[in-house]
Amino acid sequence: MTPISNQQSKIPNPKSQILLVLVLALAVFLRFYLLDGQSFWNDEGNSARIAERSLQLITEGAAGDIHPPLYYYLLHVWRGLFGSSEFALRSLSAVLGVLVVGLTFLIGRRVFSAGVGLLAAFVAAINPFQIYYSQEARMYMLLAVISAAATFFLLRLLEDWSIRDGGSRIGDQGSRRFSSFLDHCSLIIFYVLGLYTHYAFPFVLVTHFFIVLAWTLVTRARWQHFIVWIGLVAAAGVLFLPWLPTAIRQITTWPSARAAIDGGQMLLDTLRLYVAGPTLPTAEATIAILVCGLFILIGLWNPIGFDERRAQAHDVLPYSIRLGSIMLWWLVPIALIFFFGLFKESYLKFFIVGSAAFCLLLARGISNAWGIGRGALALPRELAGQPLASWAWSMVVLALCAVIAVPTFNALRNYYFEPAYARDDYRSIARQILKLQRADDAVILDSANQWEVFTYYYPDGPNVYPLPKQRPLDQAAVHADLADIAAKHPRVFVLYWGDGEADPQRVIESWLDAHAYKAAEQWINSIRFATYAVPARLSNEPDVKSDAGFGEHITLDGYTLSTPQLEPGDILQLDLFWRTDAPLRERYIVFVHVLDQNGQIVAQTDREPGGGQQPTTNWESNKSIVDRYGVSIPEDAAPGTYAIQVGLYGFAEKRLPVSAGGDALRVTSVEVQ
Repeated sequence: MTPISNQQSKIPNPKSQILLVLVLALAVFLRFYLLDGQSFWNDEGNSARIAERSLQLITEGAAGDIHPPLYYYLLHVWRGLFGSSEFALRSLSAVLGVLVVGLTFLIGRRVFSAGVGLLAAFVAAINPFQIYYSQEARMYMLLAVISAAATFFLLRLLEDWSIRDGGSRIGDQGSRRFSSFLDHCSLIIFYVLGLYTHYAFPFVLVTHFFIVLAWTLVTRARWQHFIVWIGLVAAAGVLFLPWLPTAIRQITTWPSARAAIDGGQMLLDTLRLYVAGPTLPTAEATIAILVCGLFILIGLWNPIGFDERRAQAHDVLPYSIRLGSIMLWWLVPIALIFFFGLFKESYLKFFIVGSAAFCLLLARGISNAWGIGRGALALPRELAGQPLASWAWSMVVLALCAVIAVPTFNALRNYYFEPAYARDDYRSIARQILKLQRADDAVILDSANQWEVFTYYYPDGPNVYPLPKQRPLDQAAVHADLADIAAKHPRVFVLYWGDGEADPQRVIESWLDAHAYKAAEQWINSIRFATYAVPARLSNEPDVKSDAGFGEHITLDGYTLSTPQLEPGDILQLDLFWRTDAPLRERYIVFVHVLDQNGQIVAQTDREPGGGQQPTTNWESNKSIVDRYGVSIPEDAAPGTYAIQVGLYGFAEKRLPVSAGGDALRVTSVEVQ
């Protein structure tokens, strides 16, 4: 017969039900709170635009992407039901995030106890890592849900096989057979769904391989069960065969930039993700990481005095298998990501597959530690029966939990309210362009895969050019494209994002710096947003000669002002011609100021020569340096004559003296009409 203690554990506990509802309500609140508070970033824009297509076009598009099509299919259906707003599209991930919390409870109840399951669900509900990706219109929470569901059904299957091999629980045979059949089918289904969701899902299959192998060896189960599991994976593989050639091609040919990393820092950054997510510096989470590690170690202990028979699988699966399964679920994907060299910023989200396992291990450790203080576990003999010792220990456990709670709160505060941690703000860039644009302006997207997210916010804007059109970049083709754009458009807005991979030699920026005038540049998160004026003619010789000296070695040989008359909102175009009579050891920044009649600066540009690509330390002696500057005249500039002054200063912001006197040279003036 089934042990009475375990029978009682299955009777619904009203308190547990109420607590579970509260935990799920908290999870819902944190995942839907400010869901549309941030702009879509690049990859989310891809999701939004792909979901607009028909299922056939989604399939064709995914064949050229690094992700399989399942998430896009779901988002397509979701979009049809709830709309295409940021809130609507992200709400699919938010719902999936709540499901992860619920699955965490179910797995925790099965392998540990209902109490541990509730605590693990609470940890998952407030986990910044899970919340971050629950508010992103990408497939990572779907991957987390499928991973958790597959692990849940695998554990159920191991229980069933243990019963068949002589476990202690006996129930209705027909019902058990049907339940086993459902578990087998469910596992195949979730394996197939996982393979069609993300190419990292095989990490979960490898984890399950080790779980089943460990169960077979520890329990001395019949190897036919292991073979059956291999058959389930094979069945899933057969259903994945139609997409397998595409998957192999995309995985083996997708470009990837790798950088050397420090192993210790890499491990800390990984643990920081599980503890505080991506919105808190590792240094601020280090103590919390150590405390979590301590709790996890405590959770590995299975003391005799601990009443953990409330676990649903207690009478069937050994504790070593139940705990070991969760440990493998957490650690194997980490090991595989490190082994295959996938540890880079854009791949850290792959760790989400083990986030629920981390929450379970942490909850188990906290439960163990708390059990000591509350008398559920035996204290050392010299402290037994001492209320003060029990109370003090409980306070220590609460204090350690507070150490974890503080960075969790800080990470969530950063995520919701701190702009520095916000996603790339294409929404505000599109608004800026819409506010400033003229009919013949153009927008260049470097790299080209920004097109989807940018046109989500700029759907009706003409003259958007994604470059380069191919990888690896064809320099001659890019130069031809840029020349064609420049011939048609007098002003160009450029969004530089991911150009380290799409344009590592900065071909696009170098051409624009040589053939146009950069008037403005700003960083908006990881996007560099620049504005250029395209001249009717380029000056390679100064119209006005000069011999003004700056410091000991630099001379301004002359300048050309291509725009002596402007209107508010126009871009002043100024060419400066520099020369040095000796190599320079210090890098200098050039400033161009536009001054009103009172000598007040109304507009300016400050940057290193050549758009930053001709630093003064690279100048050759007695060689002319052509340096082009654009300055945006404010929209509210009053009509009148404005002076233009130039100069140089070092990184310590100390200006070079001018031979004519002072630390700035007035070169000419411009009329604003």
